[in-house]
Order: sequence, then C-alpha cells, then structure tokens
Amino acid sequence: MTSIKEWFIIWFKAVRGPFLIMSVLPVLLGGVLAFYNDKFNAWFLVLVLLGVLLAHSAADLFDDFYDYRTGNAGSKDHKFHDNPLFKGQLNITQVLFAAILCTVVASLIGVYLLVEVGMPVLYLALGGAFILFFYTAPPVRLNYHGLGEIVIFLAFGPMIIFGTYYVISGQPSWEPILLSIAPGIFTMNVGLISNIFDYEDDIAHNKKSIPVRFGRSAGLNVLIIGNIIAYLSVLAGVIFQVLPLGCLMVFLGLPLSINAIRWTKKYQKMDHIKPARLNAIKLAALSSFLLGIGYLLQIIIGY
Repeated sequence: MTSIKEWFIIWFKAVRGPFLIMSVLPVLLGGVLAFYNDKFNAWFLVLVLLGVLLAHSAADLFDDFYDYRTGNAGSKDHKFHDNPLFKGQLNITQVLFAAILCTVVASLIGVYLLVEVGMPVLYLALGGAFILFFYTAPPVRLNYHGLGEIVIFLAFGPMIIFGTYYVISGQPSWEPILLSIAPGIFTMNVGLISNIFDYEDDIAHNKKSIPVRFGRSAGLNVLIIGNIIAYLSVLAGVIFQVLPLGCLMVFLGLPLSINAIRWTKKYQKMDHIKPARLNAIKLAALSSFLLGIGYLLQIIIGY
C-alpha cells in the first residue's frame, strides 16, 4: 500500500511541482505591483494564486494525458524522467480525473472572482481555460499548430501578471502589461528550447512548433531575439519612468540567459537539453523575483 508521503510525492511529480514556481512568482509580482500602487487585497491574491496553481497543474496533466495517448513523449524522458504516468505509477484515467478536478476547482474560483470583480475576469478566465485545455487537446491542439510558444508567453506573462493586478486593483493599466513582457518571454523560452531539441520527434508526430515550421536555426534565433526584447522592454520601461529603477535588477539574470542560449546551440546532443532548460527555468523564475524586488525597494527606500 502506498503511504501518504509516497502518494504526495507521486502527485507532486505528476503536476511537475518544481515548475509551479514559474506561475507562483508572476502572480506574486502582480500582487507586489498592486501593493505598490496602493490597491492591495490579500484575499484576492490568495485566490488568484490558488486558481493559477490549479490551472497550471491541470494544463500539465492534460499535456501528459494527450501526449501519452498519442505516443508523442518527445524528450519527456529527459525532461521529466520521474514522471509517474510514463513510469507506470499512475494510470491515464487517474491523470485525466486529476486534470478535470483541478480545472473544476480553478473554474469555481474564477466564478467567485467574476462576481466580486466584474466581467473582465470572465474574459481572462475564458482565455486561460482555452489555453489550458486546448494547448495539447484536440481538435485545436495549439501546441501542434505553431502556437504553443505564443500562448505560453501570453499565459505566463500578460495574462497572469495583468490578470492578477486587475483582480486585486479592479483597474486596468499598461504598467503590468509592460512588466509582463520579460517574464512571459523567458517562460516561453523554456517551451521553445524543448521544441528545438524535440525537432525530429515533433516532425514524426506532425507537431508544427516554430523549429519544425522554420527550422532549428530559426528557433534558436527566436530564442536570442526574444531574450534581447525581454531585456529591452525593462530598460525602456525604466527610461520612460513606467517601471522603477530597481527593475534593472533583472539584468542580474543575464548569465543564465547566455548559458541557456549556449547550451541550446548544441541541440544535436539530447543530453544538452537538461542544462539548457535548467538555465531557462531559473531565468524565468528569477526574472519575476528580481522585478518584484525592484518594486519592493521602491516601496522601502524609494529613489
């Protein structure tokens, strides 16, 4: 019989627990921005955080469910070598049920916030739900039609950061949208790097990612240009006084950006996917953290 501890570990791996930080930090960044603008609601922040965590977990579970059914494991053995579904510790029915359960609870949170905040929450929730379910699921299969990278940027950038800010503040603003560009791109790069390494497997399964559509070299160029745009967006925000000076701390992550690109250039060797992705994941998380610290410094000491 599986102990409670073992059960927890299995499901933590199933929802790719370590990677949930990539959605937690953007939510907290949106909350810090709301606090900075004197529009803070701790209860709404907790609800958004829980809803986003459940939605992120559901998306990963659905992704594994459909990839398992179609046999398109790609580099999952390199990326998630402890994945319980692919190791046989969970069956496909259990994964589907967990994905649906996470989706239902996240939807209930969305309904509550819709009643409390207003109609724009519905649009954000519907957009998130569409991406959540149809990222891998037929008939849309966004990730199979060259849109996977784009929707990751939207989901983990503008939708989370602007969405969190709006739910807490009740007011739209361009500031969270500008602030979300760098975290969104850096998170998108994690998927882009995976697709660069998964090139041959994706071709075999008719998965038209950016590298498949335009070639691996083009995918690498998108990675490089995306990183440049991310840093320039923060720099422009500071220059035009939309973002506080402390946001320039995001440049502390530049070595991770360089390392991610350096390892991705070696895409011919599958064992290079781990260091490439690890650097990209660290950068995605660190960017939200450093941007949040920049705002907190403005709050504490000002400049």
